[in-house]
This record gives sequence, structure tokens and C-alpha cells, in this order.
Amino acid sequence: MLSDLLSLLINNGVDDPETTLDVFCAYVLGIDYSQLRLRRITKTLTFSPEQQETLRSFVLRRADGEPLEYITGERDFYGFTFRCRKNVLIPRNDTEILVDAVSEAVRDGDRLLDLCTGTGCIGISVSKIKNINAVLADISDDALSCARENIESLGVSDRVMAVKHNIFTDSPDGVFDIITSNPPYITAEEMKELSADVKNEPSLALFGGEDGLDFYRTIAARYRPFIKNGGYIFFEVGYRQSADVASILEKNGYTNIKTKKDYNNTERVVYARNSL
Repeated sequence: MLSDLLSLLINNGVDDPETTLDVFCAYVLGIDYSQLRLRRITKTLTFSPEQQETLRSFVLRRADGEPLEYITGERDFYGFTFRCRKNVLIPRNDTEILVDAVSEAVRDGDRLLDLCTGTGCIGISVSKIKNINAVLADISDDALSCARENIESLGVSDRVMAVKHNIFTDSPDGVFDIITSNPPYITAEEMKELSADVKNEPSLALFGGEDGLDFYRTIAARYRPFIKNGGYIFFEVGYRQSADVASILEKNGYTNIKTKKDYNNTERVVYARNSL
């Protein structure tokens, strides 16, 4: 059975089909990867008829282009397991660099606002490693529902909340020590060339305007009054966008503008101070 399912993934061009099948097997059996390997070695890897049916349905969905995280409903990020669902952007490993950068600047007791929060992975991860209060903001009801599930499942409901918020028209409640955002930043041209997997994710969370910079312009300009004097703004940025975003921050009066590279040596984070 497993060889047939693996062939199905390979023949449909699924990236890393062996790992994908292992993830599905472990999920269906309710075990971790080390236990899965042990069962393979000891030849005790078996599936009930119901588990076989579930496993095959997962493989068929993945072969049809549905992202693995939507199928299993979860994604590991920064050492925590976040729930994922359709119509909500899937957390990426590169975004962990943003969490690193924010964690270096934040202090216990700080107040953080995470705009375009999606699953809430940024604000929740920072709140798990630092004693801060966070507001997770998004316009999508699906994203807010998912973020609230993660707030509860990861045990931060005493200091993290999720609110519906339109960054173009709404204003946040109060001021913050830090504002973070991984906003939509895909350009119009790039939207045409997205992989089949990414096309399954919500365009609302991907499309950043003709040049991909609409959200950066709006957030940098509209939200400066909501950052405390000496506070920070942190952005995740797309490939080759760091200089443009740094320029936007400079034009809006931010200082000490810096960048941080991701695991692929690409400038992935741009951040600055709000010195009034």
C-alpha cells in the first residue's frame, strides 16, 4: 500500500514525497517520527482499514495540490505546534527570523501589536518566550478563528487576544512598544507565477498590490502614532524588497533602520525605531 501511495505522490510532482508520506503516516497513527521509524525497523508498521482509508484520502488531496498543513491541520513553528486551516496563510520557517529579531528587542511587560496576524504565530511565539501582552489583528474571520484556537491551545489566553482589524481604516486601541507584521507582499506579476501549492492559500494574505508594497506604506504611515517613543516596528519582507521597505520607513521618520537575513542569506526582516 505505502509504495503505491508514494508512487502517486511522485507521479503528481509533490515535493519531498517520502517525507510527506511519513508525515501522513505518523499523523494517521497518532505517533511521532521516531516511533514511526522504530515501527518500520521492527516491521510493526500496520494500519487498520479505517486508517488506510484516511491515509489514502490524505495522499489524494496532497497529489491534487492541497498543502500538507491544510490536510493535517497543523504546522510546527518556532518549536510550537500551530493549528492551520484553509483560507489562512501557512507559517513559514523564514518567519522564525522575525520572531528572533523581535525577541531580542522586546522586554518583559511590553505591549505588542501583530498586524495581519494569520495563525498568530508571530505574536504567540514571542509571548511564549517573553512575558509580554500581545494583540493579534486581522481582517479575516478565518484567520481570527484560527489565531484564537492557537491562543487557547498554546496557553497564552491570559496575555494574548485576537481582534478584527482593517489596517487601512481602523485604529488600534492604545499605544504599543512594538508593532510587527508579515503583511501580504506578493506583486501582481509574482501572483501569476505562484506554485500550485501557494495558489491554494488565500490571495488576501498574499497580494500586496502592484509592486507588493501597499501594506508597508500604509502601516508605516498610519501606525507610527501608535508606537511609543523609542519603540520598534518590525516587518517581514519579500525577496529584494528590503531596500524599498527601508526607504518607506525612512520617509516616514523612523530611525536606526536595520535588516536581518534568513536561513538562505536573504534580507528577510526590516526593522526600525520610532524616535519622536
